Amino acid sequence: MKRKGKVSRREFVKAGLATVTAVTAASLPPVRADEPASRPEEQGHPQKGKKIELVPTRVLGRTGEKISMLCFGAGQPQERMFNAMWEAGIRYADTADCYVEGRHERELGEWMKKTGRRKDMFIVTKDHPNTPDQFVEMVDARLNNMQTDYIDLFFVHGLGEPDAGYKITLDEMIEVAKAKEWAAAAEKIRKSKKVKYLGFAMHGEVPARLKMLKNAVSGGWVDAIMLMYDAPLVRENKDFNKALDACHQAGIGLISMKQMRRLHEAKGDAGKRTEVAAELLPKFRQMGLTPYQAVLHSVWTDERIASICSAMANLDILKENVAAARQFKPLKKEEMAAVLELYRQQGTRLCTACDGSCRRAAGTEANLNKLVRYLSYFEMDGRRADARRYYAQLTPAERSWREADLAAATRACRCHVDFAALLPRVEEKLA
Repeated sequence: MKRKGKVSRREFVKAGLATVTAVTAASLPPVRADEPASRPEEQGHPQKGKKIELVPTRVLGRTGEKISMLCFGAGQPQERMFNAMWEAGIRYADTADCYVEGRHERELGEWMKKTGRRKDMFIVTKDHPNTPDQFVEMVDARLNNMQTDYIDLFFVHGLGEPDAGYKITLDEMIEVAKAKEWAAAAEKIRKSKKVKYLGFAMHGEVPARLKMLKNAVSGGWVDAIMLMYDAPLVRENKDFNKALDACHQAGIGLISMKQMRRLHEAKGDAGKRTEVAAELLPKFRQMGLTPYQAVLHSVWTDERIASICSAMANLDILKENVAAARQFKPLKKEEMAAVLELYRQQGTRLCTACDGSCRRAAGTEANLNKLVRYLSYFEMDGRRADARRYYAQLTPAERSWREADLAAATRACRCHVDFAALLPRVEEKLA
């Protein structure tokens, strides 16, 4: 695959969107792919001496850590998948206290202990502290579950989602990144030598996410942020771009997640997916990429993003993602436009750019975005217990969508989520 030319910082923001004002170009570092292409494997590997080509790396902000530009996100905790991750050259894995009810974190730790590969892996885990003291205390629980003596990066999980196991309010969550008490807790954790770097994974509606990004810069204690990355949002929302620029310039490492969430096929979506593929597939063939690989390339073209965290539940997804990482070239303007068109036509599963406009247009108090997101946890992630628990925590008003104008909600939604197709499945699967 050969694609000459590179999208400039301005062109990246403006690609396919001539009416949007470009943000000021930042001085960005080049893609870091300077780890050795291959190396002999460690003692004890079943294929001793075999050379494995590593996935290219990028630097995680001011930490200076060179991490795989593709992160092995939480799928099914199976030893064969961990082995496949290793064989594919990925040295960065993401887990959390709640994934598969704690089994993912535990089995990842067991795999590292069994194979002796802990020292070669960059490991991120997460938890849900309600107070700074809990933030400190939860470190030991995560270490014990993984049977390791240190964590590379520890996140406060799901900031912006009060119902995701939290007792604190949304306003209190927004303040975490700049509150002195949380900064003091972070410093205490660092001094313990049990955690190298700290930060948060961010959810919620766009206005709250904007505030958390800004607070991370002013607070000073955040080393990295995992954020939902939505290609159209990044290009259309000037304030969001400015916030990402500020974080990048402050040395905060940025990790993308859920970039595929709007594009995965699920039951009921196949017809529209087929129509989109028929129209756009030739464009992606010219690029030498599948549509999903093109989406990954669109994220990596934004040099502020250090890595993409992708849930890889099977070997096919793993192989497709790794191939995309190995052949990455920054997208040209016309290629970026094809990706944006894919988003525009197939925004049916989940909104990663929600600002509440859907429910306001629908004339309802039902939290439409959360309802379809919890459905995606159930249908796509296999997190059935979590999905049902989150749904049960919603108030009756937040669950009551029957009187809502769903057509109006879809028109107002930035991602054009097909609420009429999805919401009946919410009650069927989660109630």
